[in-house]
Amino acid sequence: MKSLVALLLVFLLLLPLGAVYLAFIAIADHPQVVQSTEIANSQNANRLKSLVRNYQSNEGEDLAISEQDLESVIAFAVRGIPSAHADAQINLLGLNARLTITLPANPIGRYMNLGFNIPPSETGLALSYVTLGDTVIPVQFLAPAAGWVFDFLLGEGSGETFASLVRKVRFSGDKMFLTMAPRQASSGKISGKLDDIFDRIKQNKQLRISDPEIVQVYFNLLRETANTLHGGYVSLTMYLRPIFEMAANRSKSGGAQVVTENQAAIMALAIYFGDSRMQDLVDSSDKKYFPKSRLGSFNVTVRARHDLVQHYLTSAGLQLAAGVGIANAIGEFKEIADTLRGGRGFSFSDIAGDKNGVMLAVQASDASSALHLQSALANIKQEGEYFPGITGLPDNMTQDEFERRYGNVESQTYKELLAEIDRRIARLPVYAGDR
Repeated sequence: MKSLVALLLVFLLLLPLGAVYLAFIAIADHPQVVQSTEIANSQNANRLKSLVRNYQSNEGEDLAISEQDLESVIAFAVRGIPSAHADAQINLLGLNARLTITLPANPIGRYMNLGFNIPPSETGLALSYVTLGDTVIPVQFLAPAAGWVFDFLLGEGSGETFASLVRKVRFSGDKMFLTMAPRQASSGKISGKLDDIFDRIKQNKQLRISDPEIVQVYFNLLRETANTLHGGYVSLTMYLRPIFEMAANRSKSGGAQVVTENQAAIMALAIYFGDSRMQDLVDSSDKKYFPKSRLGSFNVTVRARHDLVQHYLTSAGLQLAAGVGIANAIGEFKEIADTLRGGRGFSFSDIAGDKNGVMLAVQASDASSALHLQSALANIKQEGEYFPGITGLPDNMTQDEFERRYGNVESQTYKELLAEIDRRIARLPVYAGDR
């Protein structure tokens, strides 16, 4: 998220007058979209998975995307932006999509309204126009700038490479039909381009989440701690306390130094105990940091569950990488999708772990709370100081049971339970108290 903001700022500096004008005309006093047409529920999660399977299994055939499919995509996309509402409509003239983002109070207007139209095409995926507020901008005026930005960010010719995935676009009823390029012909180009982008990002020190050398110091301490703990399940407390003791000892000047050490400590924890891909947010392409050995990482628990350790620390790492709201949305989407796999199903305890991880990263990165959090975690004695109780939180629900009890993620009953989880987290000693 930080890298995207930085790139956006560069673009705005290069084209200040045009960018300010475009942003200004998109802002209005009234929203174009009041409520998204669809909401993020498990049926939509299933629809998205089916859409991906159809693309993978029907090579050579047109990919049919219904209005409901598009609304499902939009529903999950805007879950990471709490103030956004979007919808999509399909007719014979094409796809019309609209997005409204509610802005903080300001004298210009409370709503930013955006939209675009994708028409039928025999020559690939294209835009016919973009709307900013009530202003319709023909795509020919936007295409040169968009192509320049795309090539600048992704490499020369990237726009052409990505556009080549779609050969034709047609509409019938409430469906959009895409004639796709054969994956054998296109996947190599796309994969190569994405690998190149990812490598350049990882090699750019300004775009890394934390300095890998600092994170490695904490990672080494985790391995040393594991060597002293033998047999059976071990509480995460036994790892958190020494990690943040080290952070406190290394934070000599306060201020930004405290935040830097906190974030490095959290990234080391996320790499050691969380998703294996977390190290890609810190490590460079030569992979000289964070050896694969994770001694003791599989027998560590919180609230007697190892999976909650993973939810907690992966979400904390994602929060550092992606910004407010994104990690929560990812965790919620995963829980909804889990109900479709016949496994443990939807778990509010897992949601509590995700939310607590987000809170950990936010408090650790805020100058007003970073020192208090660091000191509190350096002195923890039990799990109740840093992880909420999960008693009474429904778990292991199937899709049918979840929708029978809660309907969907926009229902009042669902929101009330999330609010209860937030209250439990807010009362934890590591977040509360004098600062």
